[in-house]
Amino acid sequence: MLSINMSLKLLPIFLGFFSIFYILLAMRIGYMRGSPVMKLFFKMDNEITEEKLNRNIRAHGNFSEYVPLFFILLLTLEILNYNSFAYLLSASVIFTYGRLAHAICFAFYDYNPFLRVSGMLATYIGLVMLAIQCILYFF
Repeated sequence: MLSINMSLKLLPIFLGFFSIFYILLAMRIGYMRGSPVMKLFFKMDNEITEEKLNRNIRAHGNFSEYVPLFFILLLTLEILNYNSFAYLLSASVIFTYGRLAHAICFAFYDYNPFLRVSGMLATYIGLVMLAIQCILYFF
């Protein structure tokens, strides 16, 4: 029988951090769409181009596509009591850079190939690092 040690060290930290960043991306889209709620907090720009709105929607959507998979992999390895905290932390930091760089590229720049490419590479590297450990756990 598999013994499960529920000492989750990294998951709560990254859940909190990514949740706050996700809310900021969502608020930015609300702002750009002219949300009455956002008008309470921010002075609205006169005109937001459709292209800028679409890039921000894509940043938000792309973030929401990759982050849940990261959390499933991290949760699985923490539940299985994967022994290398440093490895999990490294994969998490790499993934975090990737998601932040990519989202910032799309939300705040018209064109930034460094942030876009490095962001996606770091995202893939972080996910692959965790995925490989999930696959190799029982070998």
